[in-house]
Amino acid sequence: MAEVAKKASADKQILKKHVATIHIGAKLSLLQRKLVNALLFNAYSELLTAREHKINTRVLSEMIGFDSKNEAYLKASLKGLMETVVEFDVMEDDGEQSWEAMVLLPYAKIKGGVCTYRYERSLAEKLYHPDVYSKINLSVIRELRSSHSLVLYENCHRYLGTGQTAVWELDVFRKLMGVEDRYKEFKFLKRDVIVPAMEELNKVSNIQITLMTIRRGREVTAVQFTVKPNPQLSLLGMEEDDEVNETAAYKALLAEGISKTLARSWVLEHEESYIFEKLELANGQAASGKIKHSKAGFLKSAIEDDFKSEVSVKKQKLAAAEDRKVEKRRKEAELEALKAELKNIELSYRQGCVSMIEEAFGVLSLTEQEALALEFQQGLSSRIFVDDFKKRGWQSPLVFSDIREFWEARGLSLPSPALYAQKKGSKEPALLSARIKELEKELA
Repeated sequence: MAEVAKKASADKQILKKHVATIHIGAKLSLLQRKLVNALLFNAYSELLTAREHKINTRVLSEMIGFDSKNEAYLKASLKGLMETVVEFDVMEDDGEQSWEAMVLLPYAKIKGGVCTYRYERSLAEKLYHPDVYSKINLSVIRELRSSHSLVLYENCHRYLGTGQTAVWELDVFRKLMGVEDRYKEFKFLKRDVIVPAMEELNKVSNIQITLMTIRRGREVTAVQFTVKPNPQLSLLGMEEDDEVNETAAYKALLAEGISKTLARSWVLEHEESYIFEKLELANGQAASGKIKHSKAGFLKSAIEDDFKSEVSVKKQKLAAAEDRKVEKRRKEAELEALKAELKNIELSYRQGCVSMIEEAFGVLSLTEQEALALEFQQGLSSRIFVDDFKKRGWQSPLVFSDIREFWEARGLSLPSPALYAQKKGSKEPALLSARIKELEKELA
């Protein structure tokens, strides 16, 4: 079991890639070459059975190490693949050489964070070829930063078992590397293409390569590379599970037969509680015999279309009702607190104004005070107000608005409630009153 587990870990991001496709001479960018591998990795298990393939764009970006959220750049790269023609020179069983050409990616679509794409049938068959393929490690591809490094990795990796590559004539090698129109002198090809690519591969990939040259006289006419495993592989974390792979939700989805790519997509998109809710629903439906086809298919629909179970719906209704009660209690508490705060602010304002009024009243003579008090009483509209004024004087809360208006008409400058609150560092009374009315309306 330990050996099986070790092998499964080592193969978790390995892509089977048809040898002929590795020898594409198209001048693709680094991102486009990574896309070719990532899209094939995602589609491989259904390459011959599904017409279209889908992948979450976030997952796709993660697979190729594309951290930018620049979707326009991703679209342009996909478009570049759609404009790339792939050529195959194949030796048939009858000994005849045949040539084929086709578009690398005939269709692509991005909508709602999902990339949909398809391959031509004839290309899909070649990409899936069960007998001749190379295993490409996507963890390595994600780390590479040079297009030349990626091409060299693709072409050398399949020789890991034999220890050395085929001998490539320089014209063939230039075509493989996408530089057939440049670096006619080998010293420049070596300096600018081969050595930088080798250095990066030996530093970050799971293989180590060395260059061998074949000469005709003093002239280099062909190259060959030795290929061996990189002993630093484990230090680079190529085989380590990441955080997504370690989640309980991801492991539970794999146990239900969900593909690794789709499981990663769901774990990145949804909370674990959401995924386990759908797993519970699928298990319940399967146990009751209500799933007519595959449980995995039902689970896919449940997650992507947000299916609800009766128990889940009931729980959600109860939770919503409890949320409403909690919110009502919160608003009632806020309302009471605001009313108390407004009352204190109004009391402070009234006391401040009364102090100013009593100070102005106190400097008058006794005769002037009596005449002024009588004049104010005569202006009041109710006997109740007159009695309260006789009892409390200028501190009467019942007639404070009349008192304030009376003294302002006689030239006493009293602050507005808003200005007084500002000076005291309090909230503006008008704003508190507006919020109180809003809460009272919501709770009515």
